[in-house]
Amino acid sequence: MSDDPIPTGGADPDAELGSDAWLASRSGAGAVYHGEPYIIDVMVSGDRSGQGTTYHVVLEDGATPQFRPGAAGGHASATLEMSRSEAEGQRSGQHPVVGYMRGSTKTKGATRPIYEFFRLIG
Repeated sequence: MSDDPIPTGGADPDAELGSDAWLASRSGAGAVYHGEPYIIDVMVSGDRSGQGTTYHVVLEDGATPQFRPGAAGGHASATLEMSRSEAEGQRSGQHPVVGYMRGSTKTKGATRPIYEFFRLIG
């Protein structure tokens, strides 16, 4: 893997976006979620290798968001799509809702999981 998008409160600043180390450090960060379970696919286009990166985030009641490699295999409640530059902005502290409001972060599927995710990582 190589790149990702969501802000990094608690993630290793030296870990490559989307790497196993980055995903593991993100899973320990953020607020504890309470509510209906959701799975969100996150797709980042144009990483350093010219490829994109995909991972998914699991929101389960009583746990912090869990970041896992690859797509959720058709089980996603929603999908976030963004460019590498948007992902880098979020890594530098830009809240993901900024890209969403500008239209540079696209969503597919239900909006409730996206709002819950933004709330937890913001």
